[in-house]
Amino acid sequence: MSYEFELPDPGEGLTEAEIEQWHVEEGDEVAEDDVLGEVETDKAVTEIPAPISGTIQEITAEEGETVDVGTVIVVFDTGDEAEDEDTEEAEETDESTEESEDEEAEAEQSGDETEDTETGEEATEEEEPEEEEPEEAVTEAGTEDEDEEIDESEEPATGDERVFAAPSTRRYAREEGVDLAAVDGSGPDGRVLRDDIDEQAGNGEAETGTIEELHPSVDIEPTAIDEDESRSERRDLSGLRGQIADNMTRSLTVTAQLTSGFEADATELVALKERLNEKHDVHITYTPILLKAVVPALKEFPLVNASIDDSTGEIVEKHYYNVGFATHTEDGLMVPVIKDIDGKSIVEVAEEMTELAEQARERSIDVADMQDGTFTVTNLALDGEHRTFGTPVINHPEAAIMGIGPIGEKPIAVDGDLEVREQVPLSLSFDHRLIDGVTANRFMEHVIEAIEDPDVLLSRL
Repeated sequence: MSYEFELPDPGEGLTEAEIEQWHVEEGDEVAEDDVLGEVETDKAVTEIPAPISGTIQEITAEEGETVDVGTVIVVFDTGDEAEDEDTEEAEETDESTEESEDEEAEAEQSGDETEDTETGEEATEEEEPEEEEPEEAVTEAGTEDEDEEIDESEEPATGDERVFAAPSTRRYAREEGVDLAAVDGSGPDGRVLRDDIDEQAGNGEAETGTIEELHPSVDIEPTAIDEDESRSERRDLSGLRGQIADNMTRSLTVTAQLTSGFEADATELVALKERLNEKHDVHITYTPILLKAVVPALKEFPLVNASIDDSTGEIVEKHYYNVGFATHTEDGLMVPVIKDIDGKSIVEVAEEMTELAEQARERSIDVADMQDGTFTVTNLALDGEHRTFGTPVINHPEAAIMGIGPIGEKPIAVDGDLEVREQVPLSLSFDHRLIDGVTANRFMEHVIEAIEDPDVLLSRL
């Protein structure tokens, strides 16, 4: 028996994915949960496990092809065909026998009454053609329509070359009503770009999609770049980088962002980190300590852990604490989330951070591990030595994000004397629609108090 396996829903509203790589070939035998291949969405690269055991009868989607959720991508031969057919035939025979016995019993009970009822016979003879003729007509009409639709939909797939385009580009083509098979791709290896779709839609005249189409809430004119083609290169803004662009634009457009800068004495923080590293096998950086330091402050100032539901105009206070940490990857910035961080120790947070960061860099992280964040911390000191300040962008729909600068020695006045101490610059970007400046300052003072005094930090955990 053949089993058709459809592309599963990757979640988070994603409706399509690109086949990144197949690990099996037609004719291979696989067991349930064996990895069939990998697919790439705008969020991550994920593995596809086999839903059943069987033989790969047909792979219907090629590497590099983008398919919609619910599309059949693999056909399995389960080897149960003969058994199923025998079972179906036996069931049909039993049903037919039961129906025949029921009909004979009814005929014996009705006797001559059925024969004498001419009206009933005439009605039966009239009803049969009335039911059959429309059914045949509908079937014929439906078959013709379906054949036409199949011909139209399958026509692009019969070409000698498959269409290479990013998921966002394919979505844009559908919105513009452009057949990708009719577009000559100008990207690397013939990859179709957004400009190619604009040119096709404009009958040869290149047009740029408006900002309103990409971001309906932004009311500005698009910027066209007129460059020297001999000394420049264009590539599609898609995949993770395209998703980052959409998220950043939406965040800055929807929220009223304000950033405040702070500085804390890091002497005790540095000492605490060194002590923890000496006592535990896992490598502990400053970030997991600071992730834990913000949790008591989030509880003390719930608006910083809240969101605004723009669809209803309501404030949503969250009584759970899922803190994300921004992670740099070769493909762009990703934000894994430590769920229910208030119930985990600093060591447990450090271990989970290491694991999630590695998965993010490999693009193997589960989409669920980047969802449902309530607050984000970003380390601005990971690369370079001279950065002193940053204005992180809120990870919308969260209400705030805290940035950590590089820890360094600075001359500080202490009780009238000048001392050189370790200092850490901090910044907080917050949605001014929800959080006032006073609330933001008090929140950060609560965090800084824990940074400067480990006894305070540990007493709150």
